[in-house]
Amino acid sequence: MAYFYEGNNISNAKELRKEMTKEERKLWFEFLRDHPLHFYRQRPIGSYIADFYCPKAKLVIELDGSQHYEDEGVEYDEKRTSYLEETEHLRVIRLANNDINQNFVGVCEYINLELGKICPSSDLASLGHLPPGEGHKDQNMKTVTIYTDGACSGNPGPGGWGAILMYGPHKKEMSGGEKMTTNNRMELMGVISALKALKEPCIVELWSDSKYVIDALSKGWAVSWRAKGWRKADKKPALNVDLWEVLLGLTEMHEMRYHWVKGHAENPYNNRCDELAVMEREKFA
Repeated sequence: MAYFYEGNNISNAKELRKEMTKEERKLWFEFLRDHPLHFYRQRPIGSYIADFYCPKAKLVIELDGSQHYEDEGVEYDEKRTSYLEETEHLRVIRLANNDINQNFVGVCEYINLELGKICPSSDLASLGHLPPGEGHKDQNMKTVTIYTDGACSGNPGPGGWGAILMYGPHKKEMSGGEKMTTNNRMELMGVISALKALKEPCIVELWSDSKYVIDALSKGWAVSWRAKGWRKADKKPALNVDLWEVLLGLTEMHEMRYHWVKGHAENPYNNRCDELAVMEREKFA
């Protein structure tokens, strides 16, 4: 964490380096220390000491223990983050210690995703810095195209989902539904069901007319929610956590490419998925 200090911040920073938590040590020694964009640990910034700081990206990464989620800790973190963002003009990422313990690879992917947004000219993959446990993708992986859609009447109400999987000349249609659900849950279920049907890691071209799904995946929002204990940027709880947890786990098994398609337009595969979803919905109407 970053503390407020009076006096010699350089000396205090050196002491903090000796007292790093096991989560800080893991993130530093297994990922950030050798990162191509170069990070510092326990870096004095103004009146504070940040856990990790990347000058090139002007990015601060903070790891929060349980004390940060108590009333006083939350208020103090907000004050510190405000100072770093508004006075020092830095981007601040806050992560929970539990994220390091439970989903370390996901945290590293999220950090790289945010760095890519800030420094788009930096190709992190070509610099050879991938999350732990990751290697170069198998060049012989199959490329599978997936279209999905969801439908719901009443929202909440009866709903259905449809999916089409295509590989070479092969095509498979899938569908399902529930008596009481929401449109977003059906959108998620379509993607989850399609990915579960894959028998091996693939390059997946995923097409959906749901901004909720495509933006959350392609822009890293869902990974961020998970890293922050399923809290969104506005600090409100994320919805459909049970499905997002499953979906993120599935996407991490494949090389995903995301595409938004306009719904109810001229794309025959999207329209067919809509037909499948509506047919399933009507079974419960």
